[in-house]
Amino acid sequence: MGDVVLQTATINWLRSLLGKEARFSFVTSKEFSSLLDTHPEVSHVISFDRRKGEKWGELVNKIEELDNREPIDLILDLHATLRSFRLKLSFWTTPSLTVDKRRWERFFLTKVKNVRLKRLFDKKFFGLEPQVERILKDFESIFMDIRAKRRTVDFRHGPHEEMTSLSELPVYPIAGAYIVLAPSASFLYKRWPVGYFVELAQKLLSETDFHLVVLAGPDDKFCEAFSEISSERFHNLQGKTSLKESMSILAHARICIGNDSGMNHIAEAYGVPCLTIFGPTDPRFGFAPHGSKSRYLSKEMFCKPCSTTGKTPCYRDRHYCMEEISVDEVRKVTHEILGSL
Repeated sequence: MGDVVLQTATINWLRSLLGKEARFSFVTSKEFSSLLDTHPEVSHVISFDRRKGEKWGELVNKIEELDNREPIDLILDLHATLRSFRLKLSFWTTPSLTVDKRRWERFFLTKVKNVRLKRLFDKKFFGLEPQVERILKDFESIFMDIRAKRRTVDFRHGPHEEMTSLSELPVYPIAGAYIVLAPSASFLYKRWPVGYFVELAQKLLSETDFHLVVLAGPDDKFCEAFSEISSERFHNLQGKTSLKESMSILAHARICIGNDSGMNHIAEAYGVPCLTIFGPTDPRFGFAPHGSKSRYLSKEMFCKPCSTTGKTPCYRDRHYCMEEISVDEVRKVTHEILGSL
């Protein structure tokens, strides 16, 4: 989900470069299609429903139908996977460009198990600058655009100089100003302990006048831990909102506090500051928040990053990279961000 949101920076840049006549079609998994199906810069969203057993040929047919109506001039492979490579083979007569996902650089960073040695390698040496800037940097010479980042920011006219964007949605009815907590993540080991989130929520309720909203998916049963909080200003919406409703809630939040996950990327696409908590993954991978008022917390440890996605089980009996980020640290940075608004 986060990858899809981050790629809206590429769409915005291309629109600013190519003008109103350019048409953009986006191919993505069915569960993420609602992120873009009303995006102002996307003409068509073609979805592939793997969960319901949709056949590969059905996806190819959808793209062929579009190609027959509106011929495709270029394929941009923004994911660089075997699936996207297969898709390019299916349309081998159409020119294509494939992004460099810096997989080798990220893989190498996971294998270096010395903190001092890791510090020797600047993120720019590795080519691990923020994801939203990386693709524009790679493509700017091909498209002869020497000011890709500035052009995209100017095109967006965002209050926080965000390059990503999502469509405007109806306001979700929550009374008063609120903070969003996003305790979930794609993999278990990328989650800050839910008990820490509960303690953080209790402290923020006592120290501020903000409402607190928990956003998580229907399978995130661990959010039952929030049931011990009894306050009219606390709203546990785990499993109670659609993706678009969650997007609307994030769009009007004062701040989003969460793990290295798609929720934080969605919030930033709406210009909402984020506090992102990194455990087994590394901000140098390019997925740290990029907003001017956003922040992140990450502990330096010899064993991290332990994998490029954060799905590898920890070999130690405690999840130190997450547990060592204290509630008070998150609370302190939260107040700093709120104070800057």
